[in-house]
Amino acid sequence: MRIPRSVRFPDWLLLGAAFALRVWRLDRPSLWYDEAFSVVLARGAVWQPLEAHPPLFHLILRLWMGLAGSTAFAVRFPSVMAGTLTVAILGAMAARLSGSRTAGRIAWGLGATLPFWIWESREARMYALLGMWTALSLWGLVRRCPVGATMAALAGVYTHYAMLWMLPGLLALLVRQGPVGRRGALGLALAAIPGALHAWWVGRTQGAFWAGRLDLLRALIDLGKAQGLQAPMAGYLLPEGLPWAPGMIAGALVAMAGLLYGGRRSEVWRLLLLTGLLPLAIGLGLLYFNPKFHVHYFIGVTIPIWLAVGVGGGDGFRGGRLFPMVVGILAWALLVGPPLAGILGRPERIKDDWRGAVAAVEARRGPQEAVVLVSGFALPAYQVYARSSLPLPLPADPVVDVRHVLDYETVAPILNAHLAGRSGAWLVQWGDEINDPAQVVAAALDWIGDEIETLTFAGGIRVRHFVWGAFRPLPSDPAALFGHPGQPLGSHLVWLGYGLPGGQRPIDQPLPVIAGWRIVGPLPSGLRASLRLEWADGTLWGQWDGALGGETWDTARWPWPRTWLTRYTVQAQVGAPPGRYVPRLVVYRAGTVWLDARLDPVDMGPPQRPYRDPRWEKPPLVRWPGLALTHIDVEGEPRACQPL
Repeated sequence: MRIPRSVRFPDWLLLGAAFALRVWRLDRPSLWYDEAFSVVLARGAVWQPLEAHPPLFHLILRLWMGLAGSTAFAVRFPSVMAGTLTVAILGAMAARLSGSRTAGRIAWGLGATLPFWIWESREARMYALLGMWTALSLWGLVRRCPVGATMAALAGVYTHYAMLWMLPGLLALLVRQGPVGRRGALGLALAAIPGALHAWWVGRTQGAFWAGRLDLLRALIDLGKAQGLQAPMAGYLLPEGLPWAPGMIAGALVAMAGLLYGGRRSEVWRLLLLTGLLPLAIGLGLLYFNPKFHVHYFIGVTIPIWLAVGVGGGDGFRGGRLFPMVVGILAWALLVGPPLAGILGRPERIKDDWRGAVAAVEARRGPQEAVVLVSGFALPAYQVYARSSLPLPLPADPVVDVRHVLDYETVAPILNAHLAGRSGAWLVQWGDEINDPAQVVAAALDWIGDEIETLTFAGGIRVRHFVWGAFRPLPSDPAALFGHPGQPLGSHLVWLGYGLPGGQRPIDQPLPVIAGWRIVGPLPSGLRASLRLEWADGTLWGQWDGALGGETWDTARWPWPRTWLTRYTVQAQVGAPPGRYVPRLVVYRAGTVWLDARLDPVDMGPPQRPYRDPRWEKPPLVRWPGLALTHIDVEGEPRACQPL
């Protein structure tokens, strides 16, 4: 059947909706780390060999920024256009493969409103462009234009190396298109070799992920949930109310019904198998031993999948079947409605708020106060909004490296040199669970001075303000921090001592404790610490339990000989009375206690402000005259008050 070439009003309406959903309030969210990294790279060298991504996107972004500037709207706009073009190509392919304008419009509707594609089209990253190149290469194959398919695929390889997973299937389809296709396949394979070698080298040398194995089932589930933005992703903060099971079930049913109908066409099934399922298997297989899994990498895989769903929708709704069409639209609305309301209604709440964090530091920072950034690889996110401050990055790594964990011997001389002559410091923490899981920098600043305020921002960004009178340098010998050589715990761990804040603290503020540890040999896995807040008679009023050096830094991985400062905090439970408390530090592993130490007493004063349960801020569940039911607890005793 021949498809009319004219584009009618409903077609323009769907494409206009795709553009509008991608551009709406585009500048409201702050640029998060990955986006800021793209901007900084586009302004500078365009490509870093240690960076895992090839240079084409950053080159395009650099040229675009020369014309449009580097505002959040400007740097995200190329992704908007790439995402809109992807939707247009998807509908055109569906119409051509099915011989039905209805299939094209269904595919346009799916692509225009698919939350995952909308999200990627609103990011100053290369994933929307990767999706566009994938769609263009498939469009070239569908139209039997192997030259176009080859060029688009090659552009995709040098936009993001995930395109390499698509190549086996694309090459198999190209060789089916005659001599021109076979020559294109050979040229594509040869031209992709430099990218493949660089991707292999980066995978072998970069420290962007911890050793381990990828949970394949979990990865597949996350990829499916991400289509409706129902799963956490890098740079995406899950809005309140998500994940929503009815939406996920409805979306899965729509996808399965479409695939069952669309997969009956041999050409659609061939595309789905070779450019959808095969690259998915290759990608998961390659990531299995280097498990830095992000669903963004698989945006190209989703294009033939949703293409098949669109074609299947056109086949299923032939003859104007009104009832199944209404049911399908309602089911799709259940999937896309809540996440779109979250990312478009309050977009400033769904990304890391670097704009707000940097603005707060620069508005409050005194002329003699320094700024310290942990982890240091987040420097681009700070720089993109900084106007009057340049932070000290710790560690000074250009990209994330999980192998570079800060210890006292590394941190002390750097802080001494940078903070001499200063009256205070602002510590900005993000990604510190990677490079400073034990909180060495925070503990060192706590020893130098006093923490007077902590600010928190979306995405887990924490801004902490430390002040001091005369700067007190950190001693080169960590034992001098505590005044004694330490207490051995086992054969390879020495407890150097502890530090407590002076003066009285409000009972509703966490109590911080600094502890020093010297490691002289290998430690067993699973050492944990428990910090308790007790009265002299042993009554427990607060408890914290966690890994000795942070949940991402198991003691079996601690190198030696090294010294670590750790910073633990314990919060008194609601209603704890003011008075004198005795902190108690316990180190244990399984059922064996390594240390049980009662620390010096601390005086806890009246609370700073009346207690307000956040559940009381929500509308009451039930109202009666003069009475409102705010919440029902079915939990047991709070975890903080359970014994070890």
